Amino acid sequence: MKDYLNRNPRRFGVAELFIERPGVESARRVSRKKLKHDAESFIYGDERGAEGRVLKAKLLGHKMDNMPDADVTDYLLQVADTDPEKIINLYRGGDTAVRLLFIEAREKQVILYKNKLYTYADNVVLGASDEAAIAFLKDPKNSNIYKLIK
Repeated sequence: MKDYLNRNPRRFGVAELFIERPGVESARRVSRKKLKHDAESFIYGDERGAEGRVLKAKLLGHKMDNMPDADVTDYLLQVADTDPEKIINLYRGGDTAVRLLFIEAREKQVILYKNKLYTYADNVVLGASDEAAIAFLKDPKNSNIYKLIK
């Protein structure tokens, strides 16, 4: 039995296998930096200027109406640093009008948040989260409710 173990030793432990794929890590870093650059260029090149940046901050959930443009830009750049896809979706996404309507309706208490659900007119449940409620409003079947809220 000992002779068998010496000829064919088995190892149970840390693997000694390393796969080297040159360029994969570099490509990942470059694509991440490109995303961040694109997001930052959207922020700096906002066609509405300071008003557009305030609107984007509002869409991200921060009401910055009376803040200086530098603070708003700094906030958006911080978001772009951590999650550039979110900024790119804000500028390229087609649901900005629906998101803005949802936020304004919440502020004016047309849409209420009670029992952990967004509701309209006490009997129409829009969803449990912001994204679910926005998806509900974007659905063509619910265009009548969208028009009523508008």
